[in-house]
Amino acid sequence: MTVRNAVITSAAVLSAALVLPAAADSHEPHWQPGADSPFEVGTQLRPWTILDEGMGTILDNCRSMAGVNNIYLIVIMHQEHRPFQAKKFPHNPVRETFMAEDSTVAWFPDMKRYGKIKPRLSGYRWIRETDWLKLTVDACRERGLGVGAEISHYPMPKSMLTKDSEWVQKDVHGDAVSKPRFCCHHPDVREYILGLFGDLSANYDLDYIQTCQYLGGECFCEHCIRAAKELGFDMEAAIPVLQRNADARPYREQYQKFRREANTRFFKDIAETIRKENPKCHLRLNDVYSWGGHDPYAKGYDFKAIGPHLGSMVNQDHQEQKGRPNEDFAHRKAWLTYNRDRLGPDTPLLSGIAARMEATPDLVRRGIKVAVQHPAKIDGVALKHYDGASFSLLRAFKQGMIEAGVQGLEPTLGKEVEAMELEGYVPFDEELAEEWGVETSGEGAASFAFDLPSGTYDVRITYFDDPAGQSEVKLSIAGEETVCFKMDEDCNCWRWRRFENIAISTGDRVTLNGRADRDDLARLDFIEFVRK
Repeated sequence: MTVRNAVITSAAVLSAALVLPAAADSHEPHWQPGADSPFEVGTQLRPWTILDEGMGTILDNCRSMAGVNNIYLIVIMHQEHRPFQAKKFPHNPVRETFMAEDSTVAWFPDMKRYGKIKPRLSGYRWIRETDWLKLTVDACRERGLGVGAEISHYPMPKSMLTKDSEWVQKDVHGDAVSKPRFCCHHPDVREYILGLFGDLSANYDLDYIQTCQYLGGECFCEHCIRAAKELGFDMEAAIPVLQRNADARPYREQYQKFRREANTRFFKDIAETIRKENPKCHLRLNDVYSWGGHDPYAKGYDFKAIGPHLGSMVNQDHQEQKGRPNEDFAHRKAWLTYNRDRLGPDTPLLSGIAARMEATPDLVRRGIKVAVQHPAKIDGVALKHYDGASFSLLRAFKQGMIEAGVQGLEPTLGKEVEAMELEGYVPFDEELAEEWGVETSGEGAASFAFDLPSGTYDVRITYFDDPAGQSEVKLSIAGEETVCFKMDEDCNCWRWRRFENIAISTGDRVTLNGRADRDDLARLDFIEFVRK
């Protein structure tokens, strides 16, 4: 992130928005706080984030800052450094980074459902001894939120595929493909994959199971030969011809037709497995393919054929994280048009918005506006991803929906500290854990005239807690000290504290006084006022 854009430039402007929100009509997206909301706002969690931040804090952040009404847990994730392409988590008080394991599970699998291939348990005792999915489902249902689970890109560990090439796709010469992917026609693999979806839908109260697994590629193994024969394609006769010329007609078209039909059938089998176990749960596709000028039809995906088996779809568009809109989000517009045309008007379609890495509050707001106001008439947005999103980007997410015309959301009332009158405080020279703010090496004050209606508010102060010392912050209202606290968690990340029932009158001078302690520079970012 290279430019700081204040999510909220004037508390007065936002207070006006509270007076009389416009009534929703059939053309306006309408947000509600629970699982039945016509407009879904979702994000994903992972076990280490829940352990470190606590589910209560996470749900408070997601709901109040970003307007989230739907949570899903990544129950199988490929091996990857988190936060993705960033140095550290912006608000994790326990660890700066985490290396996700090679497709281990985050729930208690029913091993009786599996055959030769079984779910791999985590190497971390604290992960494998807690049912993180049950914990997530229970917490979300208690708050009335929608809840799902995601099986990520690689449901089978890559190390398992590398070790045993029996399950790996084979090229036209019979050799394992260089980038190992499972063959969905191998009976062991098929039993395992369907076991995963059946296990989750039968044993957990889920609204959907999301998948972004790769079924593409090309495979000419004995199991594909057998499946092709069932679909009327003599792959065995085609192989020697395709070995000599990969584009030989008509075999090339016949092979591609088989691959599309096979992938569609696999999605159908997964969807039917879910519905059989839990009619209230559906299959959601997280479409990670940034097609651009490519044709997924030629790559083995017939979305018009797959669409009827899906309960919903998410476009995993991450343009914001690159720090540029890519010609006013032309790619997002084209992608949403493509998927809506192929899904039809009735299947819910959500747009992913990347609130991380090089994203700015302005880009997040603009990206949401493009998605919400798109002719495809999306049914929600997905925040990608909570663990890498700064508090400013979470606030921008909700504000972006409000500006785009989503009804039912309450604006965040508050002020960026760097937008106040500063004395002894200076803005950061560079970002700190995906965030900007002010700091002082001695004593500083940041103040402004309160321009919201008089009343009683809860006040939330966001600050950076550095382990190099324990700086002190005081909040004064109209010259009277109201709150005093030390930044004493020593957790090296952004934190907030909420102080309840503070009376403030319009025109009162609100002042934040900071005093540094050793190398802890009393860093501040935002003050929020929550109506009582």
